[in-house]
Amino acid sequence: MQMVKRIVGGFFLTLILLWLFAPKQELYYLLEQSLKEKNIIISNEKFTDTWFGLKINNADVYLSGAKIAKVEELKFNFFFFYNKLSISNVTIDKSLENIAPKSVDNLTATYSVLSPLKIKLEGDGSVGSLDGEISLIERKVEILFPTPKEIQSIKKFLKKDATKGWYYETAY
Repeated sequence: MQMVKRIVGGFFLTLILLWLFAPKQELYYLLEQSLKEKNIIISNEKFTDTWFGLKINNADVYLSGAKIAKVEELKFNFFFFYNKLSISNVTIDKSLENIAPKSVDNLTATYSVLSPLKIKLEGDGSVGSLDGEISLIERKVEILFPTPKEIQSIKKFLKKDATKGWYYETAY
């Protein structure tokens, strides 16, 4: 029995140490490479490797060569059963203010093993607060705006429902 405890304990200790000391920047480079295939480029970012993830500051986001946003902070937290992406202080380029929100103060995407087929979205910004989810099996995105503020710029993309209020829905 003592031998089994040591083997199991050693296995979990090895797993935790591999997770803590893994090169998390390499995961970011894989993400950046897959975004590049879709003509999305993130540049001028500064990395900070944390115990539980990766922190990126002052990133510029380009789509097909045109700057679309400046992101002050991105935090990737990688846990075994719970992963979280937090994006703070996104400022949209002035040329896109007619078709996009002016700013996003906070946006959080959460993936949990307890709900493995969905990614939960929460955030707030110039359009008010938002709640949503990405359904991985149905390949569908639904974002609800329970307290809309300045939605004039994105109103043409939204639908209105008596129970949900204003919402955005699309398939990918």
